Amino acid sequence: MSSGADSSSARDWSALMTTRCEPASEPPARIPEPSAAVVVRTILGLRSQDLAAYDAVSSQPGASTKELAAELDRDRSNVNRSLTRLDEAGLVCRQRRLLEGGGYFYAYFAEPSETVAGRLREALDRWTEAAAAAVDGHDWDDPLATQG
Repeated sequence: MSSGADSSSARDWSALMTTRCEPASEPPARIPEPSAAVVVRTILGLRSQDLAAYDAVSSQPGASTKELAAELDRDRSNVNRSLTRLDEAGLVCRQRRLLEGGGYFYAYFAEPSETVAGRLREALDRWTEAAAAAVDGHDWDDPLATQG
């Protein structure tokens, strides 16, 4: 198969290798606008099942893990892990409730929307600073694909 060039003549690639791409006058407009769910997953490291648990807690204030597991059709241990992550992220709180026959359970409540928004803004600011530091500190001659 012929490349269309005379294979007997040597090509001078040195001039091409020293010339860099000229940057466009404006950055590409391909930056997607994230949804609130994407922001929460990215900034707080939550999973989609955690967000489903948050929605269930929001719609059923005071629900127990057992009630939430039934609502979400998930195993209680999985729901409990989601609730722990949500509690650590500051999106839900739990209150210990005593049972009449003895014992207790935890009732879960979503934090007020102003509290959630404030915590997300603070986390976003910290993440943005860390992301900027990662960009500024990266050696752009090193491969990106091998980094975590």
